[in-house]
Amino acid sequence: MPRNPRFVPPFSLQHVTDVVAQNRFLLTPSPELKERFLGVLGKAQEVHEMTICAAVVLSSHYHLLLRPRDAKHLADFMCFLKTNLAKEIGRRLQDWTSHFFDKRYHTTTVSDEEAAQTNVLRYVLSHGVKEFLVDTVRQWPGVHSAEALMKGHQMMGRWYDRSAENAARQSAGAIGVKEEDFASPMGVAFSPLPCWEHLPGATWRNYVVEMVEDIDHRGAIERKIQGKKSLGVAKILAQDPHHRPDDVAKSPQPLFHTASRATFDAMAEIWRRVIETYHEASRLLRKGDRSAGFPEGTFPPSLPFVPFANPTVGVLGVLGTRGQPA
Repeated sequence: MPRNPRFVPPFSLQHVTDVVAQNRFLLTPSPELKERFLGVLGKAQEVHEMTICAAVVLSSHYHLLLRPRDAKHLADFMCFLKTNLAKEIGRRLQDWTSHFFDKRYHTTTVSDEEAAQTNVLRYVLSHGVKEFLVDTVRQWPGVHSAEALMKGHQMMGRWYDRSAENAARQSAGAIGVKEEDFASPMGVAFSPLPCWEHLPGATWRNYVVEMVEDIDHRGAIERKIQGKKSLGVAKILAQDPHHRPDDVAKSPQPLFHTASRATFDAMAEIWRRVIETYHEASRLLRKGDRSAGFPEGTFPPSLPFVPFANPTVGVLGVLGTRGQPA
């Protein structure tokens, strides 16, 4: 069965998850890992002009809330991010010589509904607390955007210009060349959820404060009910980055994040028509018809990406011409 096309409605909120190879703890928090991860993420944001609404990095995987222009914008951003994370953290920091990521990242479109977007943000920010790793959101020692969202500031890391460093080593040799000479501060800027864009900054940031306080409160109740204690920061930091868990809990990825059945059905219908049109165009292309109309926002096989002719912000307003039935 052919793989379904990659399709991202213009400027829609995307919940992106990515898991380290074999679910190993190669992203175990440390000051240096946090600095390098943020440096790479910030550079990816700068190069590809990506809007980032949230970021949380656990020991074996990470979550991002992004607003890409389309599937190609997201693919280019994630290619830069994953490639440089593998180099900076996998090879240089963790001495990991195999694949750092062994699967493609997964992205789920979030509907335009405020409840859907705030539920996804809550889910992302609850990491660390909901797994009984720490008591409160702000105790997580790794990359976690809650504080930056609440206070409205950037998260700072360091970007290493490896091209300049390698050129210097070739010119002068290894003697006297230090990687710190090619490091520069790099910030990650966070934006409000699409449903909060019209609000004053102080208002939506206060919503995040209330959300985080509620996550902490509910976490305390859940620990009491289950009679559990959090793992704690010291034990988290002491983890072996090369450790591979014996058992990994897996749950099916949702097709979309929505707050109502009606919205889910509407998005499913759009997705169905995109898939049908894409596979029909692929069939015609295999027969030699290079004029086959592929849906806007998709990657035809061995042909250039088909951009949206008139990008419309909003998940449900994306069907148009060039192969997409109205």
